[in-house]
Amino acid sequence: MDLPADYQQKLDALFKPWNCGDAPGFIVGVAHRGRTVYRRGFGLASIQQGQANTPQTRMRIGSTTKHFTCLAALLLAQEGRLDIDAPLRRYLPELDGISGEPTLRECMLHTSGLRDPNDLLLPFLNKTWNHYPGPGHLLQLAHRFASLNFPRGERMIYCNQGYHLLSRVIERVSGQALADFLRERILAPAGMHDTELLSSDHRLLPRLADLHLKDGEGWRRGLFPSEELLGEGGMVSTVDDMLHWLARLRSPGEAIGGSAVWGQMLRKHRCSSGAEGDYCLGLIREDWRGLEIVHHAGGVIGGNSQMLTVPAHELDVILLCNRNDASAPALANQIVEALLGAAMERAATPTPRPDLLGRWYAPASHRLIGLLETPLPGSPEKVLAMSIQGQNMGAVVEHDGQWILNCSPHGRVTVTLPSDDFPQVLLGSDNGHAETWQRLPDAGPSAEELAAGLLGRYRDAELGVEVVAVLIDGHLHLDLLPLSGYSRLRLTPYSSEVCGFVYESNAFANYPVLGSLSIEREDGRVTGLRLSTARTRNLRLIRQ
Repeated sequence: MDLPADYQQKLDALFKPWNCGDAPGFIVGVAHRGRTVYRRGFGLASIQQGQANTPQTRMRIGSTTKHFTCLAALLLAQEGRLDIDAPLRRYLPELDGISGEPTLRECMLHTSGLRDPNDLLLPFLNKTWNHYPGPGHLLQLAHRFASLNFPRGERMIYCNQGYHLLSRVIERVSGQALADFLRERILAPAGMHDTELLSSDHRLLPRLADLHLKDGEGWRRGLFPSEELLGEGGMVSTVDDMLHWLARLRSPGEAIGGSAVWGQMLRKHRCSSGAEGDYCLGLIREDWRGLEIVHHAGGVIGGNSQMLTVPAHELDVILLCNRNDASAPALANQIVEALLGAAMERAATPTPRPDLLGRWYAPASHRLIGLLETPLPGSPEKVLAMSIQGQNMGAVVEHDGQWILNCSPHGRVTVTLPSDDFPQVLLGSDNGHAETWQRLPDAGPSAEELAAGLLGRYRDAELGVEVVAVLIDGHLHLDLLPLSGYSRLRLTPYSSEVCGFVYESNAFANYPVLGSLSIEREDGRVTGLRLSTARTRNLRLIRQ
């Protein structure tokens, strides 16, 4: 299919809001049939230096790094030096507890069940999200876990820890730092000379854009508080390098490792229920409105990215963004629509069911979902979306009497549409496993009502930390007890058994941790709490 004659004007119009000289923005690259057809920078690479984004500007690609890490492991497996179906413990024998049991493949597919420290656990352990110890912290932390989010292979939840441990395995087996292995075995042979692994935002690199956090009317610098960003999300690149890489990805016979390796890279996962997911080895392969697309986004503190290809139409899209208030994945989809709209199916828009909107809770799994209407990015039009543990995970589609969230970081969640109006129970599935959700009231009890039985100290025996439930100015909180300032979870009662929460701190920058809290009782007395977020399930706190 040829591109529309006015495609340049369409893309210029799409990025007009970001074409400014006083704020950060985007770098965009689009190629068709191997030829670059659109390549522009918008906004500033650095507000402080007054430098513009250009196609030569380097920018973090975040979790788009993950498929490079998988490829590195498969190259070692191809040489007989690594077995990706072996447990982590074979290569990291110090992982003598539960963290050593998942296989390398399960880590790549996010089906390991491992808990992800870059979520709820970081503020719990360090009393604030911004404090991150030095190199080796994540490997040391793996020793302390005594529970998983779910049994291995049962479901999927996006997990950076699995990719960090995979990175350590690659280093241990190859005898090289991951940055050196990637450069020598993948990046240099592919001619990607502006791409490398950068383990810390504090390290300076020529032509690297600053990351920016919106702060009222101004901006703050975005820094990820880590000195050990590895294969989970540590790479920087340019649109030219990434377009060159995508052309290889579409032609596995010409790619690093050959077609056999890339056949594994693009194979979808299956959960223990038999349900197939769209996540492959560091890549997502899905059907989107009649088009097969292969993609992976990346989020960093103060920016995000999207790498996307439509193989059948040989259309490749790269977006690099250095601000936190814009979405590279959403704009990448709009680019595809602008260029291939005539070849796309109409979205399977759900029939409105206002009686199903609201929060729904599964007592057996402590799984909280929300059905809500949300505006499309940059549009007044609203779509039906689903949240998981309080975090909006995207629009749902309707198919065969079900509302379906095909959420790549969390697998497929389905809700069977009931025949009766205003039902109190919804049936469905999560990664193919049956779920029963109960309707939560539109308004829960007051903080004062719930506080009567909830206030007090709670301990996580697994992590060895204590928190305290307190009432502050009429609001319930779980105080993480920092030595100075404040760091806490602000609770919103949904019912007598369930609360939502959001992380609050007066540190220099906040990471948006949202989740739910389930209250455990015995003979009417509160005995414990279970905390869940998008990437943490049922972290148990015992009443002291």
